[in-house]
Amino acid sequence: MRDIVLITLILAALPVAFARPWLGILLWTWVGMMNPHKLTWSVAYDMPFAQLIAIATLTGLFFTKDRKPIPWNFPLALVAILFCYFTFTTFFAWAPEEAWEQWRKVGKILLMVFVTTKVIYTRERIRLLLLVIALSLGFYGFKGGIFTLTSGGIHHVEGPHGTFISGNTFLALAMLMALPLLIYLGREESRVWLRRILYATAALTFISIIFTYSRGALVGMAAVVPLIFLKSRRKIWVILLLLPIAYYAKEWVPEKLYKRAETIQTYEQDMSAMQRIRAWEVAWNVAKDEPLRGAGFEFESGPANRWFSYADRKYDWLGPTAHAAHSIYFQVLGQHGFVAFALYIILLVSTVFSLQRIKKEGLKNPEFQWVTNYATAVQIGMVGYMTAGAFLSSAYFDLLYVFVALTALLQRELSAVATQIVEDRSISELTRRRQYAFQRAKQA
Repeated sequence: MRDIVLITLILAALPVAFARPWLGILLWTWVGMMNPHKLTWSVAYDMPFAQLIAIATLTGLFFTKDRKPIPWNFPLALVAILFCYFTFTTFFAWAPEEAWEQWRKVGKILLMVFVTTKVIYTRERIRLLLLVIALSLGFYGFKGGIFTLTSGGIHHVEGPHGTFISGNTFLALAMLMALPLLIYLGREESRVWLRRILYATAALTFISIIFTYSRGALVGMAAVVPLIFLKSRRKIWVILLLLPIAYYAKEWVPEKLYKRAETIQTYEQDMSAMQRIRAWEVAWNVAKDEPLRGAGFEFESGPANRWFSYADRKYDWLGPTAHAAHSIYFQVLGQHGFVAFALYIILLVSTVFSLQRIKKEGLKNPEFQWVTNYATAVQIGMVGYMTAGAFLSSAYFDLLYVFVALTALLQRELSAVATQIVEDRSISELTRRRQYAFQRAKQA
C-alpha cells in the first residue's frame, strides 16, 4: 500500500515540477532528505524518484521565466572550485570505478543545489524550503523520540538503510543540523498549530539525537545546545523546564547511555574509537604521500592491503576491520589531498562567517528580522555539522551544500530588500522635492 501511494504521489507531482521548477526543488529536497521510498517494502524501495524529479525540474527550468541568476558569493564559488578539484583527483583515484560513481553522485547533488539558488527566492519560498528540510528530518526525530519514550531508550534510533542518514550516527548528524531549523521556524511561525508541531518535533528530535547513542552527536550537542540557549528569548523558562528533567532523567536513562558517553574520555580502551584514530592516521599518511591529489573518492573501497600499508603497526591488534575515514576532515584530506582539504576548511569557515555578517546586517532593520532568524538557524546547524562531522564520513552530505546555498539566498534577499528600501527612499525624496518645487512655483 505504501508503495502504491508513494509512486502515485511522485508521478502525479512530476508535471508540477516541470511547470513550476521551484516546487520541483521542494519535492527533490523532500525525497533527498527524508528518503520516503526507503520506508516502503516493495517496488518503490529502489525506484529512482530523485532522478525523475530532477529531470522534470531541469527540463522545466529551460522553459520557465520564473528564475534568477545564481547568487554567486564566496562560499558558493568555493563549492564550484572544490568540485573541479574533485574531478582532477578522480583521474588518479585508487579505485577508479567506485571513484567515478561517487563523483557522479556528488555532481548530481551540487547541480541541484545550484538550481535551487536560481528558483528559490523571496521570503516565502525560502521558508518553505527550510520547512521541507526541517520536517523531512524531523520526521525521524519525532518518530525516534516517541520510540525512545515508549521503549525506555534501550534501542538505538536509526535512519533508513542505503541513504545518507542510514544507521544511528549519520541520522544523528542530520537531526543535529535540523534541530535549530525546527526551533527558529517555530519562532517565525504565526499559525499556532504549526508552531506547536515544530516545537514538539524539536523536543522529540532532541531526545532522538541523544538516543542514537552516537558519541559524535553528543559532542555536537555540547556545541549546538548552548548556542540555541544563548539565542533563546525565554532563558529563565528554559532553565526551569530543564532542571527537573535533568534531575529525574538519571532515574530512567539506561545505564548503557552513561557508559557510551564515558567512552569519550576513555577512548584508548574503546576499539571503535581506536579504529577511528587509525583511519585518521591512514588518511594523513596518504595525503603526505599524495599531497596534491590524495587517493580519490572511495579509496577506502580499494585493495585492503594498500590501505593498511599506511597504518601504523601499533594498531594491528584492531584486526582487518572496516576502514572508512570516520571524519569529514580526514575524508577530504585522504581522498583529495591538502589543497582540497584547505578549500573545504575555507568553505566551512567562510559560510559560518558569511552567516554572521548576514545576521549583523539583518539586525539593523526590523524588516530583516526573518533573515536574521534563518541565518542564525543555519549557522547553528553548520556548527553542529562541523563538530559532529569530525567523527563521521559525511563530507558530501547534501544538507551541507544546501546550507551553503541558503547562505547565498539569504544574502541575496538582504541585498534585494536593502536596494528596494534605498529606491523607495529615493522616490520619496524625489516626490518631496517635486512637491516643494511646485509649491514655490505656485507662490511665485
